[in-house]
Amino acid sequence: MNVRRLAAAALAIATVGNGLATTAVPRTARYPAQAACASPPATSPIYADTNEQVAQTSRGPIAYYRFGHGSPVLLVTGFRATLSEWDATFLAELAKHHDVIVFDNRGIGRSIPDAASFTVEDMARDTAALIDTLTLHRPTVIGWSMGGSIVQQLAIDDPSAVGRMVLMSALAPGASGVPISPDVETKLSGSPGVTFSDIMAVLFPASSVAVAERCFGLEMYRPGGYRTPAISSAVTAGQSALLKAWAGDDAAVASLSKVRVATLILSGADDDIISIRNAQALRRLLPESQLLTIDNAGHAMMYQFPVALAREIGSFVGR
Repeated sequence: MNVRRLAAAALAIATVGNGLATTAVPRTARYPAQAACASPPATSPIYADTNEQVAQTSRGPIAYYRFGHGSPVLLVTGFRATLSEWDATFLAELAKHHDVIVFDNRGIGRSIPDAASFTVEDMARDTAALIDTLTLHRPTVIGWSMGGSIVQQLAIDDPSAVGRMVLMSALAPGASGVPISPDVETKLSGSPGVTFSDIMAVLFPASSVAVAERCFGLEMYRPGGYRTPAISSAVTAGQSALLKAWAGDDAAVASLSKVRVATLILSGADDDIISIRNAQALRRLLPESQLLTIDNAGHAMMYQFPVALAREIGSFVGR
């Protein structure tokens, strides 16, 4: 075997041995439909003996719930979302093998209620402060939608804080990405005249909207004692500005190419909010990433395929 072949073989062995995705071919998965309007029982670890806690971080108070056992998984939610927007079955499946933490972003509920700034850097530092306060050792950090931008910024600013990244329905930064359309953002912003049906129609593929309208509220994570907070106009305006700034952040484009964090990118083939071109761009930018596209999946894919997606993430974390 010549030197070039030896080097190639060594690289392949190192890549497999470290669980990296440098040479991973993009995959597509098709999952069977999962039970509609399903929710874990009250005895599930995500509900039993869990109470809202407030971490007094260096950035201010951050409210969170924690459940399950195993390696730590921290979830960062999306635009105008509370921690109750996570699908409960998805969380319960993750909690079978992981120590799961969900929290409210700044300005929402009991998390930094007096927040006046909502930049992606602010929210990435909040996330880092929570990791530090809870003494999480290199957790897997999952970012959904806008949360994906926050997780990317965290990996740029403080890569040693992150063990692995999962970017679900996430935007790529700057010119590499395709921003959310103004019409869709108007619907997600809760503007006057926007109905629940309008929101379901952008979160889910057309074939799943009727089920979503019937089941979404039943499938949300609703822990005892948690009152889903209202989203203020300041939070809406601040997070909208964050998304606009991320769409113009070409410095983040350059920085992501230097991030050496194993990353799983999950993209819905029928996501009407975030173009699949964002996921394809993220795969090109992040040197240790792998892309999985889910057929018939919309933006809120964890509601459509909660168990299958949790198991994909568990398999990625375990490699």
